[in-house]
Amino acid sequence: MLINNKDISVYIHWPYCLKKCPYCDFNSHISKSKIESQEWEKSYKSEINMEQNLLGHRNVKSVFFGGGTPSLMPTYLIESILNQLAKKWTFSSSVEITMEANPSSVEINNFKSLYETGVNRLSLGFQSLNNNSLNFLGRNHTAQDSFKALEIAKRYFNRISFDLIYGLPNQNEKKWEEELKEAINLAEEHMSAYQLTIEKGTPFYASYRDGKFSLPEEEILLNLYNLTDDLLNSAKLEKYEISNYAIKGSECIHNLDIWQGSEYCGIGPGAHGRIIVNKKWYATQKFSAPNIWLSKFLKEKSSFYEKIEISNKTRAKEILLTGLRLRKGVNIKKLFDNLNIRQKDLIIDENEYYKFNKLGLIETFNNMLRITNKGVPILNHIINKIIL
Repeated sequence: MLINNKDISVYIHWPYCLKKCPYCDFNSHISKSKIESQEWEKSYKSEINMEQNLLGHRNVKSVFFGGGTPSLMPTYLIESILNQLAKKWTFSSSVEITMEANPSSVEINNFKSLYETGVNRLSLGFQSLNNNSLNFLGRNHTAQDSFKALEIAKRYFNRISFDLIYGLPNQNEKKWEEELKEAINLAEEHMSAYQLTIEKGTPFYASYRDGKFSLPEEEILLNLYNLTDDLLNSAKLEKYEISNYAIKGSECIHNLDIWQGSEYCGIGPGAHGRIIVNKKWYATQKFSAPNIWLSKFLKEKSSFYEKIEISNKTRAKEILLTGLRLRKGVNIKKLFDNLNIRQKDLIIDENEYYKFNKLGLIETFNNMLRITNKGVPILNHIINKIIL
């Protein structure tokens, strides 16, 4: 990340869902009262103004609407947010505007309107193509709903992705292979395949702790991961991040830029950012509770819960954490040069690096530090060991 770079990515958070999934630990809520859209519109626009006043001119490369379920936002609110961003900053000629959506009938009916607002990439939360798995995951759609959603989405969007989750109870190689082959037949340019993780604070965490369900053994999980790699790669969907696959040139620009350490700002309740002000990096986070975030703007106060200056050394570690999830890895020389990191600053534990290098789990080639395919299944362990 160059310190004089004017490009920025923008994340927009919508915190509401129709239903909270039992595995989800995101900042999402079920609204218990009527949502006053005009108040939300005023607050989003005010926050965009606040960020622009702080950051000055920026060239917006990407906008990502996440949540929650942002496709449930009123269409005029989405349009108003995009118009305000374009008014305050400059949209690049190829700006990527992604919207997360679920394949429910309510959201399917919004696809045409979403396209008309300027959204040009849709990320669909299928999670599974198996109805039993969908029931376990607490989803409020069926596999048939997913097929219908994709069919309608293709009428309007050239860029479409969808998510699947594997490593579910009683899932084996045969079941996952059948589901994955079906998914490949549906896929256009991008697919995400995530292994189910049990996060603290979720209903699944309590159920798993209490023995109400069990997950496949590690050997099976490894086989499922390798199977995913093999089948998707053979279908020209190449892995560019540990859980993300795309036809060459169709990677998600927004996520890729953030993983590589570019500057981004977060708009909306609980949204995080990494921004540069006066040539210094800052970590930002907005108030997470929707009612608190909203009240800050209605009272004309700042929505920042945190805006903390972070050192170049800390930022380098963050970029290593995300960059090593990428298939191509991190250009370690460019990273250290751009952030003025010296070898003696001890970001990487060289002893641990050489240990994993000898095992064929990590490598450096032309200044690119990367985890090998053999090392990916234990990526978190390697990263925790080598980054001091």
